[in-house]
Formats: sequence, structure tokens, C-alpha cells
Amino acid sequence: MKMIVSLGRFKNIELRVMQTGFPVGIRRARAEDLDDIERIEKKCFPGRIAYSRRQLAHLCLRANSSCLLETNGNTIRGFIIVTYRQGSNSAGLETIDVDPSFKKQGIGVRLLAAAHMDMKQHHIMTSQLEVSEGNERAIQLYKKAGYVEIERVSNYYLYEHNGTRNAIRMVKVF
Repeated sequence: MKMIVSLGRFKNIELRVMQTGFPVGIRRARAEDLDDIERIEKKCFPGRIAYSRRQLAHLCLRANSSCLLETNGNTIRGFIIVTYRQGSNSAGLETIDVDPSFKKQGIGVRLLAAAHMDMKQHHIMTSQLEVSEGNERAIQLYKKAGYVEIERVSNYYLYEHNGTRNAIRMVKVF
């Protein structure tokens, strides 16, 4: 089965969808994926800004959330975590990580599209995220996917992300 997914200003993306409802190569994280998830997190966010293994385990496996992986064969190339609040029609995009070895292959776009599919299955009406002011690449990805800036938050991060502690809060309405 094929599905056309529209991500804001991205051209319609044709994805082959599996019975799970996710595109081919996208699946939910399992406990045995935690080593790879942690490895990618440390590559994407060096030092103290990376989530700890314990935090990742909670977010991926125990929280009211979805952790989706992008894979090619047995290789996990990236992941995205969406958090849900009980009784709310709003979700939070917690993090999106793509192994730097696989950048510029559309993995972030595929993960974001799958996350939006997951949110719609949860009857979510708005998605919110915070992104470092210094992460221009991510900001452009989110804007192209239909997110709009609603606020700039000074000293949002405890440690510097991309040369700043400031964040941009963005929202997408479905």
C-alpha cells in the first residue's frame, strides 16, 4: 500500500505503508534497541546535553510516548520521540536524532512524517516543540513541515545547544 504524506511546504512524499500503519523502514522502538538509540543520541548531542540512558529508556519504553525508529535493514539510522499527555489533544516533539553518518538522506523528513501519522492516530490537534536558536537546519525542517514560531525562550537550556542556551518554541496545527 502507498500513502502520500504532505509535510507543509515539502512536496508530497510517497511512502509505502506497512500493516503497522508506518512507512516501510519505520517501526516502534523495543527494549533491545536502546543501545543504538543511546549511541545515536550521544553522536547528535555531545557531552552533558545528551539524554542519559535512563532518560532515553523512560521516554522510549515507559512514558506516555512513541519512539519511532528509521531503519535500513538491521541498521537504526535515526529516531524520533513524541510525548503525549493524558486527556490532551496536544503532543510534544521531544527529540529527533539522525545518525550523522546518514545525514542528508531524508531520514529526518521520514521520521517527522511518521510522527505526524502517529499523532493523528492519537487524535492530536497540535504539536509543539522547542529547538535551539542555533540549529538552523532543524528550524528549516520544522518550518517546511508546517511548524510556526510562537515564542523565543531565553535560557531555555541548562547547557549550550549549538552555541546558545536560547530556544524557539514552534507549533503545528493539524
